[in-house]
Amino acid sequence: MTPVKLSRDAANYVRAESEYLRQRNPVAAKKFSLAMKNAKRTLQSFPEAGNRMHGLQVAGSLTLVAGDYLLDYIYDGSQVDVILIRHGRMLTPTPDVDIDSDLEIGLDSAPEVSKPSF
Repeated sequence: MTPVKLSRDAANYVRAESEYLRQRNPVAAKKFSLAMKNAKRTLQSFPEAGNRMHGLQVAGSLTLVAGDYLLDYIYDGSQVDVILIRHGRMLTPTPDVDIDSDLEIGLDSAPEVSKPSF
């Protein structure tokens, strides 16, 4: 079996989501707990089970769909490192990118594009 490790952010999300659901909807809390346990078992047995379509834009990362949740992880051939866990309705986090000052100048001087008339 492949070891599965959670990042600090992933572990914090599991704790916070569990507490939130336990207070508001115990049935949903049990469903979440079961989804996380099943996801761990899946990754232990099939570490490359995730896909590359839904997740982080990080080279080599995979995303496992577990019920309503997405687990973003990296498999290095010997261990699964879960980087992030999020609800499927949450947006995929993207890195902040500073616009280069040269690009800003280029955008200001770009020609106007006319709208098609139909």
